[in-house]
This record gives sequence, structure tokens and C-alpha cells, in this order.
Amino acid sequence: MARLITADGKQVSDPKQVAALAQELGLTLHYQALPTTPEITALLARSALDPAEQQLLLQQLDRELGEAVQGAAGASRDLVVLHEAVPDLAALRQQFVRVHTHADDEIRYILTGTGYFGIVRADGSQVLLETGPGDYLAVPAGAEHWFALGANPQLKALRIFSRESHWAADYTGRQADPALLALLQA
Repeated sequence: MARLITADGKQVSDPKQVAALAQELGLTLHYQALPTTPEITALLARSALDPAEQQLLLQQLDRELGEAVQGAAGASRDLVVLHEAVPDLAALRQQFVRVHTHADDEIRYILTGTGYFGIVRADGSQVLLETGPGDYLAVPAGAEHWFALGANPQLKALRIFSRESHWAADYTGRQADPALLALLQA
């Protein structure tokens, strides 16, 4: 379940409050329980998934959740599987924390692990949205944000591309809030 964290370390974890605050930030956030079939559970328990296993997991999610994870007509999607053995993971992590926007909505359904979305408010301040298994998040096109894995770089997430076949980051030059980054190191 998602939590919202401010730079002074204050946290909001009540699901209704987090969803309301996310909506105020322009985000769409809801919880979609993960299926617990033996096939899905076995695939999610693996650190790495080869392309055939990723395709099998997508098919299993389709069968169990249908439209909830398929996106709009014409959408494309894939799985992102991050773990400590991913080549160039350190460079990827540095790239993720650069503040950026996308021309397309960034939609993620978190399957395993924890992902942190740094969201830039209209006044330039930033908040951190911690997402975990079952959290379905849409960051609208044009919203300034960044992403971090935290201390444990394990994450599997479904990515849904509503208009593009992938996301291209448009870096804004703004820096991720150092106080929020420090909270991730604690």
C-alpha cells in the first residue's frame, strides 16, 4: 500500500488520505490486489525473468485481471524487472533520479518490491510517493517527477504506454530534493 512522504519525514499511510493527496498532485492511484495463482506467485518469486517468463507473466495477469492491466485500446506494455544483477543498475538508478517529464502518461502496476516516485508540486516543492505490490499509479504526461528504488533494488512492475511504445524522458534540469533522497538512504 502506498505512502506519501514529505521532505521533513512526515508520512501519510492511510489509503484514502494517500489517494486523495495523490489526486491533489494530479496523480491517479488505486490498489489492485495481485492474483495469487500458483503460476503468478512462482514467477513473481524469481529475481530475474527471461523474455519467455515475462510473456507468460503478462498472459497470466491478463487472464486473472483482464482490462485492469491492459490499458486503453492501442496501448502497449511491458514488464520492468530490476534487481542487483541487472547490468549497469547503478547508472540506471542515477538516470531515474533525474527530474523529468514524459509526453505520455507513466502508468505502473507494481508487482513486487518498492518504487519511489518523487513528484514536483506546482510551487517547486517535492513529495515522495512510496509504491508497493498492488499499487497502480498513473503520472500524467507533462508532470515533473523522478523515480528511485531505495536501498533494496528489487522491483517488478507492469508498464503501460497509452500513446507511445516507450517513454522518452525530457529532463527539466531541476534536481531531486536532497532531503527526500536522504530518506531513501536511511
